[in-house]
Amino acid sequence: MAPWSRIRTNALIAIALAGLTAAIYAQVAAFDYVNYDDPYYVRENLIVQRGLTWQGVKWAFTTTTLGNWHPLTWLSYMLDCQLFGAGPGAQHLVNVLFHALGAVLLFLALERMTRAPWRSAFVAALFALHPLHVESVAWIAERKDVLSSFFWMLTLWAYALYAERPGPTRYLLVPVFFLAGLMAKSMLVTVPVVLLLMDWWPLRRFDAARPTAPAPETAAGLSEPKGEKDRRRKEERKRPATKPGAGKGPLSFLPLLTEKVPLAILSIAAGAIAIITQQKSGAVVSLTQLSLSERVGNALVSCVLYLWKTIWPTGLAVFYPLQPWPPAAVLGAALLLGAVSAGVFRWGRRYPYLAFGWAWYLVTLLPVIGLVKLGDAAMADRYTYVPLIGPFIALAWGACDLSARLRLHASVLPAAACGALAACAIVTHGQIAHWQDSHSLFTRALAVTEKNFLAHNNLAVALIVDGRIEEARAHIEQALAIQPRYAGAHFNRGVALARVGRDEEALPSYLKALEINPAFPDANYTVAGIYLSRGDVDRAIAHFERAIRTPEPQPKAYAGLAEAYILKGRMDEALSASLSALEWQPADAKLHYNIGSIYIYKGRGDEAIAHFQEAVRLDPDYSRARNNLGSALMLRNRIDEAIDHFREAVRLDPDYGMARENLRDALAQQKRRR
Repeated sequence: MAPWSRIRTNALIAIALAGLTAAIYAQVAAFDYVNYDDPYYVRENLIVQRGLTWQGVKWAFTTTTLGNWHPLTWLSYMLDCQLFGAGPGAQHLVNVLFHALGAVLLFLALERMTRAPWRSAFVAALFALHPLHVESVAWIAERKDVLSSFFWMLTLWAYALYAERPGPTRYLLVPVFFLAGLMAKSMLVTVPVVLLLMDWWPLRRFDAARPTAPAPETAAGLSEPKGEKDRRRKEERKRPATKPGAGKGPLSFLPLLTEKVPLAILSIAAGAIAIITQQKSGAVVSLTQLSLSERVGNALVSCVLYLWKTIWPTGLAVFYPLQPWPPAAVLGAALLLGAVSAGVFRWGRRYPYLAFGWAWYLVTLLPVIGLVKLGDAAMADRYTYVPLIGPFIALAWGACDLSARLRLHASVLPAAACGALAACAIVTHGQIAHWQDSHSLFTRALAVTEKNFLAHNNLAVALIVDGRIEEARAHIEQALAIQPRYAGAHFNRGVALARVGRDEEALPSYLKALEINPAFPDANYTVAGIYLSRGDVDRAIAHFERAIRTPEPQPKAYAGLAEAYILKGRMDEALSASLSALEWQPADAKLHYNIGSIYIYKGRGDEAIAHFQEAVRLDPDYSRARNNLGSALMLRNRIDEAIDHFREAVRLDPDYGMARENLRDALAQQKRRR
């Protein structure tokens, strides 16, 4: 294929890939947040909602919120809020954008390495349209998947450039893109191994001599058109060697391995950070909770189930509860995986793409297969986002070879490929619709899974928001029947009881949640508020202080803590807590009122006036702020201004006795001065 013809073909394929992806996922623009991780990442994250700030950038690079270190993911959310506001529509579309770009880059990288545009396009299209990838794209909180994979594909593309003509400058792009990907999600730790696999196939950098260039594809991906053989051979004679070491004998394994050392160092560092942060967050499941044999069994069965769901993508859910697998299922999975591995090893030399695709699948799945167990999920659709590229490659190249051996008509393979992609698109379009809001997402999960305590709990949260308390309580009780020590469900039971005025019954549920998870911020804040209302200030302070011991800002807890400190006469601590709350809620009139009151107590009248004025500006009907502003102005002999605010306070609240008394005194003082 002539250079310009190749460029034109690749450009058209890239545009088609991006367009198909956008068309299938366009519906997410109207979707809401879901109440599973989205609140922590964006909806209730005050740092993110502020947009790009120096404080936010610092936080992004230092926080281990949710047990992850992924600063580029945080920065991408901040940039979204900076550009588009905190609404979910733009967040969803940015996910789609990175997914589409990832598909295009995957195509370009594969095509550059194989010179097989139609097979590469089929792989990229499967990546873009497969239903198992909906979770990574339609879930705002999974921005880390699509963003890290975008950099993964850039890494592959950069490595393809480097493999054509090695040099320090070209090599530098590889670790740069790789590091960016690790800073979006640590799953990229397997990239050095994948690149080494690519050295074997399709780059063939292990070969002793220059490999024979593959015949250009037709649209069917089978063979070159008649009459072009001579022209191709002429072009091949003119073309320089594209594989390192061509004409110089074989490249030994050691130099290829040495190339990967800088990348391996980055992988080891990222892996260590991931394990440490997950352990620090309490997400790592201990061997006493889940034995090694149970982990291995779940890993084996999950490997098979992922492949089955790839072929038959039904019953997909946002959460699959961990369950013990019967020995027969584990043994069957082990035998099947062993048989497939033996088969690809047997045929790997003749059909290297089979071994390459299978190795890609197993290697890239290893970090998330559950040998180091995190959380209560048995598996997750999002874990297949990158691993399935391997089987897709094996399918694309294998189908072409099989078609050629069977001498099928040239139209059969393109028709089958189009049919497969159409089927994926239809199923994916339907799967995307389940992600429109929390109701549909978790209702679907309950319909296709059993004993799904998380789905019951999260559906209950959505029902509480809608005021459907009795329905919510029924789901909470089902969640607790399945998982009695589920702190979130105990807390939500308390919330549901409080919504119907049963506060005394709610408190034991909050305390049970704290018994299970003493660091639960929302539970600590809520319990502290109850104790404060009862006059148990010391207990309130203890729980407010626990609530603020989190990486995320807790302005409400700081504000409550300040009120408790005031009641105890600890004014310096009250001021510090109030200012911490104000940093994140500068438009909170009550906070300005409290700070102004503390400044009056401390004799800092000018600062008190400034905060009372801000409180009145934010809430012109705030009668107490008007009264205190008048009092502060009186201390500065600004009597006329004080009288105006006292009068307004009385007008707003005719029963406000202190304001009436202050107005009378101010008028008397004004009269004496005259």
